[in-house]
Amino acid sequence: MTNAEKIKKIQALIDYKTPRLEHYYKLFEAMGDIEYYYTEYVESNVDKEIKRLPNADYHMCCCLLTLIFREDYFMNGSFKERYDSGIVTSVLKRMLLLLKNEDTCSKGDKTMKIGKLQEVNIRELWKHEQYDFSAWLAKDENIELLNEKIGLTLVDINTEAYVGAYRCDIVAVDETTGTKVIIENQLENSNHDHLGKIITYASGLDAKVIVWIVKEARDEHRSAIEWLNNNTSKDINFFLIELHAYKIGNSDPAPMFDVVEQPNDFIKESKINKSSETMNKSQSERLEFWTQFNDHVIARGKPFAIHKASSISWYNIAVGTSQACISVSLVNKDSYIGVELYIASNKELFDKLYAEHEKIEMELDFEVDWQRLDNAKASRILYKIDGLNFDDHSNYDRLIEEAIDKAIAMREVFKNRLK
Repeated sequence: MTNAEKIKKIQALIDYKTPRLEHYYKLFEAMGDIEYYYTEYVESNVDKEIKRLPNADYHMCCCLLTLIFREDYFMNGSFKERYDSGIVTSVLKRMLLLLKNEDTCSKGDKTMKIGKLQEVNIRELWKHEQYDFSAWLAKDENIELLNEKIGLTLVDINTEAYVGAYRCDIVAVDETTGTKVIIENQLENSNHDHLGKIITYASGLDAKVIVWIVKEARDEHRSAIEWLNNNTSKDINFFLIELHAYKIGNSDPAPMFDVVEQPNDFIKESKINKSSETMNKSQSERLEFWTQFNDHVIARGKPFAIHKASSISWYNIAVGTSQACISVSLVNKDSYIGVELYIASNKELFDKLYAEHEKIEMELDFEVDWQRLDNAKASRILYKIDGLNFDDHSNYDRLIEEAIDKAIAMREVFKNRLK
């Protein structure tokens, strides 16, 4: 039986509106070797195409058809149940696509079609820097694209910040550190005027992170930003970013941020600490722990943004507001890891959450320590994981996995309550 004949019979099965089991059985029987052919085709192309399908489709194509062809499958009623659920039709349609591909493509032309990436003029997407691009970037889903690129967690987005007679495009706060961030957008090639503006805005607004987004960065401005990063204090950080947009064929254009200059932490830390000796043991152990912690977060598909491993004792995770964050802390002297909702300075927020503490703990599925801390600005909702010992790393994998699990759970439970 040729592919064309097999395709015709499969299409008849799909189009048949009032199926009877006998009708299907006779058609399958008449198709003869199609089961063998399908299996051979799948096996010969599995790496090239079938494994790219979702698991459900892969299972459906490779396993369910075997059941469809078995006589006892028709006799026990399972076939009708499968047909009524739509699964049989889905299998047949998938099989039809595969056979059509085999029938219409020559042996030398079975490769996947690859679209050509075409750059789009960003001025066609955003006519005006302030009213179009800044407004677009300020939206949560769009600022997240920038967050992922430069490792920040920007919240409290403000597009109305003035410095004297000038207005900065965007002012925000990095949630995990509380650092003020300014963003200057320039949908044209970088120039001296905007370089002066970002320095003026940084000074006037006391910003620690300065992000300059341009259509194309000139060499002299790349050098200027590199010089600023290498010759200012550790607390001041400059990013120079090119904005591009691309599409494939008739697809929607997709923006892309390309970081061309960024802070060089090694140079800054060396400059600040050039008179100091090597890290002490606690600092070194914390650096090693957070390095492993990041590895686990990456292995789990980055359920939250990672930060560069450092020697400090805490690791903050964004929850969508500058009022609070999830903080993972290392308390080696008391042999535990703390996972907490840290509320910087808002007792009313703590009281609001505590008012439903029973419901919250039920959703978390574990108990937490509610620390209002009346004599301090901050409040904590803390969970402790015992077993931390900087002299014994044998349980680090377990401790890190539990810390990540608890951090994710806290973020999910508290996030909507913090809006």
